[in-house]
Amino acid sequence: MSTSTEGIVIRTIRYSESQLIVHLLTRDFGRFSAIVRRNRKRGSSNYFQPLFHLSLEVNFSPNRSLQRIQQLRFAKPYADIPFSVQKNTVAQFIAEILSKVVPEQEPDKEFFSFLINAFHLFDEEKDNPQHFHLLFLLHLTRFLGIFPSKKTDKQAWFSPSEGSFVPQIMHDTIPEELNVSFNKLLHTPLSGFHKLKFDRMTNQALLAQIVDYYHIQLNISRLKTYDVLKQVFN
Repeated sequence: MSTSTEGIVIRTIRYSESQLIVHLLTRDFGRFSAIVRRNRKRGSSNYFQPLFHLSLEVNFSPNRSLQRIQQLRFAKPYADIPFSVQKNTVAQFIAEILSKVVPEQEPDKEFFSFLINAFHLFDEEKDNPQHFHLLFLLHLTRFLGIFPSKKTDKQAWFSPSEGSFVPQIMHDTIPEELNVSFNKLLHTPLSGFHKLKFDRMTNQALLAQIVDYYHIQLNISRLKTYDVLKQVFN
């Protein structure tokens, strides 16, 4: 029996000339892989782009390594992400990170709602979207169990290896000129990403610190999309 659910595309692999393996994060089944047929007809919709929000009918079996999707359609199509080079590059970057940090088959409806709300906020913002990924990556750490502790008067320097602010400068504390900006990110709700006003150099430096934090805390492998993202924002 097929079940209705919603999913987010986090990875797509070409399996054959006519088939793809798609990694989806779903509301009701967590993360799973599915084998789907490639539709190469001119004008047909491409459902399997990074972070696309889909509505699915799936005959799910926890013992099956590759699920079969019975039907699919867009749950809520994006208006801007597929057509903006900057936003699409950010989507690829975030999807790669999600593919590395989200475990298989652990449904979490609160986490799924966080992602869906975040990506549609990003899609809808037209004037100042360029700091979204910085704030998103920090808020994502709440669900990964590594959200940084916040700055205090006695603990004023952030150490990625400690995952917290520490009372003195260490070998890996972030540079003094970024300390205030990093702390501002920690105190900004995700819905306020469009109000941030960092210059390009600060944006890049903060991203480098956050990516480094992910590498240290989660031991994730090299991000292929990171260099592309830096080039687009340059």
